[in-house]
Amino acid sequence: MAITVQAQTLADIARRERARRAQVNSRVVTSVVSVPVPESKPAAPAAAETKPVDPKANAAKPAAPAPPAVDPVKEWTERTDKVRKRVQELQDQETALQLQINELTNQLFAPVIDQDTKNQVQTRLGEVQNQLTATRAELDQTKRTLDAMNQQGPPKP
Repeated sequence: MAITVQAQTLADIARRERARRAQVNSRVVTSVVSVPVPESKPAAPAAAETKPVDPKANAAKPAAPAPPAVDPVKEWTERTDKVRKRVQELQDQETALQLQINELTNQLFAPVIDQDTKNQVQTRLGEVQNQLTATRAELDQTKRTLDAMNQQGPPKP
């Protein structure tokens, strides 16, 4: 009886993941809420301070454009999207690290391995496990932040 075993390399898995993401239809839905700006009324000039109006002086100095109002809902949506993107990046990193751990474990328990290689693999395995622990901690914190933002919801206009 013969058994053939093939291991997936990290590059193969990454390639398939990129192909899968390329086929997924991702859509970003944003809505814009416009807030009416009240008209400002010019102050009534004092009777003693009336001056003749020079049309050339007004033409030389155009009115300064008003700074655009910051839409709090749009700002909240952008912040939430950034946090979601970071969660996705951390999940991808977690998957890649777990695959590295699997590959190193397979190398460690290979039927034929010399002691120097075994020591190197064990050292690298410890490093990757520490990276995975740190990534999982950051992922957990980022998910909690996202959950808190979603529970709070966008600001009311």
